Amino acid sequence: MESREQVLRNPVFLALEEVGHRPEDDIYIWAQGIAFHNQNLLDGMKEHVADPALRERILYDLWSYFHTVGLEKVNGVLGIEEKPHVDKINKILAAILHDKDHPAILGMGEYIEEAFLNWLNAFTIYDFSAYTYLEKHLGAKDGLRIYMGLWEKFALSALDHWKQTLGIKDPSDIDMNMLGKLSRAYWESIGIPYHVTKHSKDVHEAELGVCSYYANMKAILGEEKARSMTLKTEAATSVNYYDAILKALGVFDKFSFTMDKFQCCGDKACRVRFERRK
Repeated sequence: MESREQVLRNPVFLALEEVGHRPEDDIYIWAQGIAFHNQNLLDGMKEHVADPALRERILYDLWSYFHTVGLEKVNGVLGIEEKPHVDKINKILAAILHDKDHPAILGMGEYIEEAFLNWLNAFTIYDFSAYTYLEKHLGAKDGLRIYMGLWEKFALSALDHWKQTLGIKDPSDIDMNMLGKLSRAYWESIGIPYHVTKHSKDVHEAELGVCSYYANMKAILGEEKARSMTLKTEAATSVNYYDAILKALGVFDKFSFTMDKFQCCGDKACRVRFERRK
């Protein structure tokens, strides 16, 4: 078990400080985020995997592996056992998804920073496990299709909030300035610092600071194992995430998005780029 001093040295807290966020506010991003992720996985498999027994095997293997990683506090709070009771775990996560006052959220640690970090780590390992066992049981093509859909739902679930916050009423409100604001809002909402490196009416480019999601995945699993998943998923999933946003905003025909650097694939920083279509 890590000491409080060790917990507070985690890079996530410097990243939060840089974007002006606090653990007590952002804990719900990860606690209710993993619950949302799980519900979307259940829905995605029900839609794309016809065999109920196969769906059950994927979930059983996911939580069995999760248990072995050694997140003892997480396992205890979510009731994850060596032979997991998947329905029981699903019910706990469903309750957390719909209740910000659920005792498990703050109960994930003795103090807020520990609870925050445990939820971040839980989300990280869940995400790794979800892709890993989708691929194992369904193959790369079908597994990635479902996995990309999970992240697309994250992208679109937040869009109405950010449209209202930024004053986006229709496609005519979207220019490169607005796309830069929207991109910053999305990344900083998960505690990732956002540094603009190029901006004009035709191009918006930015590099991202420390990605606590990957930094903690690597710390828990080791770099080689973490990249066994990220090298196969991050480029397509991340670009599809913003493609979905541009399509939902009604401006996909006017602007394109790409990412060409990823910390989880060996680059020093992640890089995002919006460009006006010619």
